[in-house]
Amino acid sequence: MSATPDEVPHDYDMSGSLWMRLVDATSMSVFFFFEYLLARDVYLHLEAAPAGPAVWLLPVALLLGYVTADFVSGFVHFLADNIGSTRTPFFGPVFIRPFREHHIDPLAITRHDFLEVNGANCLISLPILIGTWYFVPIHDAASLFFAAYIGLFLFGIFLTNQFHSWAHSPRPPAWIRGLQRSGLILGPEHHARHHTPPFNSYYCITSGWLNPILARTRLFERLKEPLRRVLEPIAGKADEVGGVQE
Repeated sequence: MSATPDEVPHDYDMSGSLWMRLVDATSMSVFFFFEYLLARDVYLHLEAAPAGPAVWLLPVALLLGYVTADFVSGFVHFLADNIGSTRTPFFGPVFIRPFREHHIDPLAITRHDFLEVNGANCLISLPILIGTWYFVPIHDAASLFFAAYIGLFLFGIFLTNQFHSWAHSPRPPAWIRGLQRSGLILGPEHHARHHTPPFNSYYCITSGWLNPILARTRLFERLKEPLRRVLEPIAGKADEVGGVQE
């Protein structure tokens, strides 16, 4: 069986409404404001930190944050492709439907502007970002590392959909193509494996570094049934294109 319906609804339109554009614009503005506040706090405390932590803290936080963003991008992508209805209030049209649309028209993401591509990721990041800045003040090396890690992790999440869009773009800028070839960000050849039947692997769309490991261990396939039993009563049954074939 497949989660894919017999036919795609004719009213399948992901054009951003005025309301959604306001939500996206507000979310992005608030996201960058709190990213700035968190980065400022990290910088000020890093300046006062001993020489040892100042050398290793940011590079390690950057690497761990980027790898975490890659995993989270894959996990969310897996959930949105396979679990939940596009008609679930708010989450269906805002978060699930774009992933299902993407399997109908992989180039649709390249026709959306910067705000529409990246606004939703800003919105879902705000509770973690604001909570970290407000409730976890920096007072020692551990809290300094945590703040840097969260800030860099969420910035990686912010970049995820843009990297995904560039991986589908027929003519990305030359410097983007260079980053794709280097493997630092998601590349079209790597991501093409996700759009190859049975569409049940290579979900990670930030760098894609974790895709070979997750495909080999079949982690997401193993999680699918337990998660579906828990989440379907809340999110509804998967509909429209994009479900993993069983």
